[in-house]
Amino acid sequence: MHLINSHTEDTCLFHLSDEYSIQRAEPEVWGIFCSIYYNMRYNGFFREEKYNTPKKNSFWIQKGDRKIGGVRMEPNKIYHLFFIPPFNDTFEVLKLLKKMLIHWSDPTKPIKTFEILPDQVDLYARAGFWPDEFRCRWMHRPTDHFEVHWDENFRVDYPQIEENESGIKRFTKEDEIARCDFDSFSGSIEAARRKKHSIDDFIPSEDPYYTNELLVKASTLVYDKHTGQLVANCRLCLQDNQAAVYSIGVIPSYRGRGLATLMLKRALSILKEDYPILRLYVMEGNAAESVYVNLGFVAGVQEIQSMYIPVHE
Repeated sequence: MHLINSHTEDTCLFHLSDEYSIQRAEPEVWGIFCSIYYNMRYNGFFREEKYNTPKKNSFWIQKGDRKIGGVRMEPNKIYHLFFIPPFNDTFEVLKLLKKMLIHWSDPTKPIKTFEILPDQVDLYARAGFWPDEFRCRWMHRPTDHFEVHWDENFRVDYPQIEENESGIKRFTKEDEIARCDFDSFSGSIEAARRKKHSIDDFIPSEDPYYTNELLVKASTLVYDKHTGQLVANCRLCLQDNQAAVYSIGVIPSYRGRGLATLMLKRALSILKEDYPILRLYVMEGNAAESVYVNLGFVAGVQEIQSMYIPVHE
């Protein structure tokens, strides 16, 4: 058996065994196959989902000269694994892919797969991947026009993004946003899921790279007029070129006033002409899920957020 022991983007073919190999794929054609075979329940929910991102980590899985599936792989990551019927020896192939990943990967970091849908959980578990404790699901609804009326005690604004001489983007009010998010989520399961514990962890340092002007304007900052405090905020981002809620939070003393619903209605209204759908990602047990359901968001398939091969293995 011949194994390639290093990962390089210049190599097009990697032998997994005498029988199986993976070969780099053109994202456009590979994406068509992935959209059909990856998971139809997932794709039925995200009908507009695209898998043709111009990355170099898309591979065909081959048995001899026959194409039997596809996967995205890079050091310490594997995802979008699919097989083409009638091929069904999926466990044998995943074991070989895992062996290749161990050769490619940094041994001081876990090897991860993520957003694992129900029909592949057992497959990854049998191959030695451990599930984390969080179960999540996407929700979405069509954008629409709403009449949004704010209480006169609140002032509504939206975030501003600035870029310094080095091209680094940041929110101009990132300290206020971090404080609002810290007060909204600190100690919650959501904070644990995102591994955020101190106020510095909540500074939105990466958001500006996954948004655009319209999504920023559809985001909302809600201030108490009397105290000047930022008491709620909803920030939007791009997820596979679709509008999504990156974060939505209301500090505890201001909950029960419908602020989350108003922020989402404002976003749905502003996005109406340019984005047909607004998505959000919700964790199982999140009390806010009822807010989303009451606003017409529908839930997709529940998934394990990530599975991983521990560092010590």
